Amino acid sequence: MFRRRARAHPDAVALVHGRRQVSYRELDAASDDLAVRLAAAGAGRGAVAMVRLERGVDSVTAFLGALKAGAVYLPVEYGTPDARLELLARESGCAAVVAAEGAPALPAGLGHLPRVTVGAAAEPPPAGAQNPGPAPCPGDLAYLVFTSGSTGAPKGVQVEHGSLAHLSGAAAAEYGITPQDRVLQFGALSFDTSIEQMAVALVSGAALVLPETAWAPSEMPGRLAAHGVTVMDLTPLYWHRVLDALESGAPVPPGLRLAIVGGEAVPADDCLRSLRLLPGVRLVNAYGLTETTITTCVKTITPDDLRPGAPAPVGRPLPGTEVRVLDADLRPVADGRTGEVWIGGAGVARGYAGRPDLTRERFRDEPGAAPGARLYRTGDLGRINAAGDLEIAGRADRQVKIRGFRVEPDEVEAALGGCAAVGAGAVNAVERGGRTVLAAYYTPAAGAPGAAEAEAALREELGRALPAHMVPEVFVRLGALPLHPSGKVDRARLPVPEAPSDTAPSEPASADASASGFERGMARLWEQVLGVREVGPDADFFALGGDSILASELTAKVRAAFSVPITQVRPLIRVLLQEPVLRSFAGAVREARAGRLDGGRGLTAEEFEAEAEPGVEVRRDPEGPAPRRSDPGEILLTGATGFLGAHLLRELLATTGARVHCLVRAGSGEHALERIRANARAYFPDDLTAPGVAERIVPLPGDLAEPRLGLSEEDFDRLARTVDAVHHPGGEVNFVYPYSRLRGANVEGTREILRLATRYRNIPVHYVSTMAVVSGYGTAGVRHVTEDTPLAHPDHLSVGYVETKWVAERMLQKAARQGLAVSVFRAADISGDTVSGAWNTATEMCAVKRFIVDTGKCPVAELPLDYTPADRYAAALAHIARTAPLQGEVYHLTNPGKANISLLADRLRAHGHPVEEVPWEEWIEELVTLAVERPGHPMAPFVPLFVDRCATGEMSVAEMYLETAFPVFTRNNVDKALQGSGICVPPVDADMLDSYIRHLTSIGYLGGA
Repeated sequence: MFRRRARAHPDAVALVHGRRQVSYRELDAASDDLAVRLAAAGAGRGAVAMVRLERGVDSVTAFLGALKAGAVYLPVEYGTPDARLELLARESGCAAVVAAEGAPALPAGLGHLPRVTVGAAAEPPPAGAQNPGPAPCPGDLAYLVFTSGSTGAPKGVQVEHGSLAHLSGAAAAEYGITPQDRVLQFGALSFDTSIEQMAVALVSGAALVLPETAWAPSEMPGRLAAHGVTVMDLTPLYWHRVLDALESGAPVPPGLRLAIVGGEAVPADDCLRSLRLLPGVRLVNAYGLTETTITTCVKTITPDDLRPGAPAPVGRPLPGTEVRVLDADLRPVADGRTGEVWIGGAGVARGYAGRPDLTRERFRDEPGAAPGARLYRTGDLGRINAAGDLEIAGRADRQVKIRGFRVEPDEVEAALGGCAAVGAGAVNAVERGGRTVLAAYYTPAAGAPGAAEAEAALREELGRALPAHMVPEVFVRLGALPLHPSGKVDRARLPVPEAPSDTAPSEPASADASASGFERGMARLWEQVLGVREVGPDADFFALGGDSILASELTAKVRAAFSVPITQVRPLIRVLLQEPVLRSFAGAVREARAGRLDGGRGLTAEEFEAEAEPGVEVRRDPEGPAPRRSDPGEILLTGATGFLGAHLLRELLATTGARVHCLVRAGSGEHALERIRANARAYFPDDLTAPGVAERIVPLPGDLAEPRLGLSEEDFDRLARTVDAVHHPGGEVNFVYPYSRLRGANVEGTREILRLATRYRNIPVHYVSTMAVVSGYGTAGVRHVTEDTPLAHPDHLSVGYVETKWVAERMLQKAARQGLAVSVFRAADISGDTVSGAWNTATEMCAVKRFIVDTGKCPVAELPLDYTPADRYAAALAHIARTAPLQGEVYHLTNPGKANISLLADRLRAHGHPVEEVPWEEWIEELVTLAVERPGHPMAPFVPLFVDRCATGEMSVAEMYLETAFPVFTRNNVDKALQGSGICVPPVDADMLDSYIRHLTSIGYLGGA
């Protein structure tokens, strides 16, 4: 069914994952390739292939590749504990594991299994590998999904290709899925709903939308709108919280047409809310079980179907499926009477892997039907209502649904009894805050620690053996378990656990002077998300009422408040599930911000040095005409759509007759030119359209992060033969991303500049760096730095952006030692134009001004205002590039007349803004509050600089730049090079600051006093 769609419409979009789109042709080819490699690894027809991947393009490729190979697809969550992975591998007879290239090693118990990688870096098929053979038959196994088992062990449900194909076609028809749809794949990969979401979309020619992270409910409406999702399928609890977000004013996704809800009972009240909040969106309640191929019954909900306080009906069976409600003697009960639900038809699974007795118990031959037709005993209690729809009334056994997963409390109880701290144990399902959760009751074993320590130990031990949704949320320590006269646990007499307190028992982190800025910020976030008053540093997220959905809500807020890269969100959620203590979580957020939570680490000084190797040789025998340095005819400029780049472009056009080739990220030359002019209009009276100027701007669509700067080989070679100078202020500026995230544009882009410069003629390169590259000297104990001091201490820099500038600068200096003409211009803060005061409001110092005005507080600190106006910076740079020596000289192009931030407070007061000067620590507290409560504020992206500890741990990153820590530096090279030029940098005084304040007020950035 999928192949037919791929061949009929090969260029249609099959997958959307973030900014990446994959066509049906590409997905078909990638899954074919994986099928060949699976078969070659011994995971061909009938063999089990365990797939251990994060949700994304690779996980869908693995699903299809396994089916094409005839293998049995066994999905497991990426964070599944090692012990459980080994158990599932043994139970299933696993033949191979599909994993991502670079993923952590498999646990020791799986080390004997072949590991087949998937993704861009996957190994090619082995030489001589053949296609996996004929397509599977309907009776072959398609997938194996493990559910919780009442005997204390998980049970693997075997579903055949014929059942999956039937479900895919019947559900697609029922939901009306077409190639115009965008279907959300949101189910956990080990949850069989994910299989339906993938299969139904892909056999229908629709696009499958794969979230990069688990979207928080508050984010969901906006994300659905941004991705154009038309069909979503959610669990009732998650759906409930999405409705809460809509009630609070979240935008209604305009393209959404179908909302499917299922997995557990769907409250009528939420159905009514959905019909009111999402008018015109069809609401479907879906019911089914893993043993009956996911979905059996569906019901389009209308207000007439609902009774207040009761669950919504689940409707009627899909075509080819039947539902029977039987009594204890397996006789049909009358409509309206309650009995046990049995299901038959095309969706009934083959049975349980390796469990013939249990298979015979739950799967029965269907009386009077064709040979081989069977019924599955669901254990659900139900009745047929007056409208002919099935209603589910409860369970005939102890099975419960937790976060949409079926859980047998007996399996959790067996794991609890095996814990070292437990003498005897029992597990019950209890209601907490409208949710069904597991409560573990236990008596302590001899030598067990106190209650708090024992609970932490039990969470950790159970977390190593069970998936996160099966770890109890509540732990109750008892002197003895209540027993029946028979000696069995009397579950009816187990005490109801106390509701979680809305105040943590320990001193709140927000009032703990020893707590770090991150801990105080995290405490406020936890208080917001959990709805509690105070959270202590040792508080437990789940003990305070947290769950997996609130965990996704928390990480969404953490991303916004502390600029955590999206690639770190999933590891951060895993940390929270495994070690849900505030202090530990705050530490994990710090690691996530640095991009190290998934096992990475910062580079050593030696590794930074190795990164800075140019990788190119400067020509000893330049080919072609020498570059015209003093009178350039052709100039290559990067960063022309930036603040300094715009001023430098204007300066080069005014002081030379050169054509300036501007490298811009754009889809075409016209688009690139419009970006250049739109950027200039933000700062200048004209947009560089004057006669004699406009025609010398040559737009050059490209990308610093791509090989050859994103240019064709022909264009790259042409520039190498004709350009007389390269001005390189461009790059990706972000003060919270890690080195690895910025390396492509900032380091590799500079290396590509060197490749161009040295290809034929040794073109001079003028590089704009930052004074921050010497910040590491301060924490290393070096107090004085000159323009001739060799670069050192990169491992002390602590900011990814600054690390990339250090490496790029070092690379250029190494090229200069080989003979390339190089100059390096370090900047402190490039500030607004001296004529208009126009400034780039995305900068940290503009954000600081806004923050001071909005809060009325300015720090008492040795924080210098080292402002160099952009027009003067550009004039100085262009003059030095044409006239001064070019042997790798460094120029500290800073302001010799800098001022303290207290002068800014004075000038803001003079403009009518009430500003109070407060201690540094109090000001930082205001920043932390801002990060939590106003993540959209211009200052919010910079808050991590003020609460992150630097590499040595002695101070925050921002404190490295206070005059008490930052090294004293000279600017002798600048003074010498500008002598007699008439170019000077005005001091930071009242006139300069007043100009900036007036401009920022005039554009509405600073509120009027």
